[in-house]
Amino acid sequence: MFSTFQRIQQYCGFVTTVAVLLAAAISIASLIEDHYFINTPSASINMQSIDVRFGKPQIGYNYKRQEYALMKFDLEADLRPLFTWNTKQVFVYLAATYPGKPYANKVVVWDAIIQDKEEALISLHDATADYAIYDVTGKFNGRNATLSLEWNVQPYVGLLLWNKGAEREKFVFPPLKSTR
Repeated sequence: MFSTFQRIQQYCGFVTTVAVLLAAAISIASLIEDHYFINTPSASINMQSIDVRFGKPQIGYNYKRQEYALMKFDLEADLRPLFTWNTKQVFVYLAATYPGKPYANKVVVWDAIIQDKEEALISLHDATADYAIYDVTGKFNGRNATLSLEWNVQPYVGLLLWNKGAEREKFVFPPLKSTR
């Protein structure tokens, strides 16, 4: 009655429909689980030092001579509660936020991709920032800043979940230290 091609087409249509419905159910279940049942990870940030210098930094891709800041920090974080049955990886980063004109500036100073629950226990002591901090104006002028731990949970199926960590460390950019 039906040709082989029609049977294959109906079977593929059925499999596709089931796969889409299954993905939607997983996505909804993950959102409900993340909203109601996930514990907040714990973190502790301690700023060791921050140096403001003038010149061309050794790290980064900015080749202008201007003020830039380098920092050292301690970070203790337990991100294991973020890993569930639908977590593929977690992108975690340390961001410095400081006022600027006309908007506040947010700069990533350290980042990591965590793919296993075993790697989710972070312990960094006297770590150097991966990226230098620059300002559009070229000067920091002793501005107040906040260092915060933030993360993005990337699931196998579903929406990306962006969260800001509860731990924040406030600091002030010191005066210009040296020129290079």
